[in-house]
Amino acid sequence: MTNEATAISLIDNNNQSPDNTAVTLFLQQNHGFLAEHCQTNLRSVLEDLLASTPTLLTEIKLPSPPDGVASLPHIQLRILRERLERLTHQINQLRFTAEDNARLDQVLHDFASDLLRTPQRTPEQLRTLLHQHFTVDAVELLRMTDISAQGQQILRGWLDSRTPLCGRLNEAQRELIFDTHFPDTGSAALIAVGNNLAEPDWILALGRHAPDGFNPTQGTLFLRQIGDLAAAFLCPQTND
Repeated sequence: MTNEATAISLIDNNNQSPDNTAVTLFLQQNHGFLAEHCQTNLRSVLEDLLASTPTLLTEIKLPSPPDGVASLPHIQLRILRERLERLTHQINQLRFTAEDNARLDQVLHDFASDLLRTPQRTPEQLRTLLHQHFTVDAVELLRMTDISAQGQQILRGWLDSRTPLCGRLNEAQRELIFDTHFPDTGSAALIAVGNNLAEPDWILALGRHAPDGFNPTQGTLFLRQIGDLAAAFLCPQTND
């Protein structure tokens, strides 16, 4: 009987555990069987299995080496698993971001559609639609011509940049924009509205009671798009 046939007979015994004495005797008589089997048959089986199930390597557990012995395969497997965990986390973050962007795009699309269907282009109507489509606790629209020189000085830093401002307002800015009906613990986004942002016609203020509802770490692209739609709604361009 060949070595391979003998090995098969040892493990194919009506699904019963192989006899320890028979296994020991076989290995004593065939010193090179395990090394040869690992280099040929077992290696081929593992390669085929890993080719069909690439994630298997991240799931199986190898026996630990003896104490004090460094195992290169174990170290490599640990590094590969850690790398896979990082990549999986990054992929999940990208997926969550894509889902959030898709949701925001749909909200912005619905907002734009309702703006186009609205016959009365008034600040009051714009406030109503903003409340309907976005999660905000306060909406204010200030016409620039109604803001005094002192008030514009309070907003000077933001007015010079013309980019949406996100975060906590100081007391003077809060009273100017929201009067006294917005808590000092809230946060806000200020958006310039007009066909020429160097000289905006309006200031659109969105407020949230949560202190971090709007914060400086957030991107401003979405707010810019809201400002563009508000400008098209309130400040239609006229042909000279």
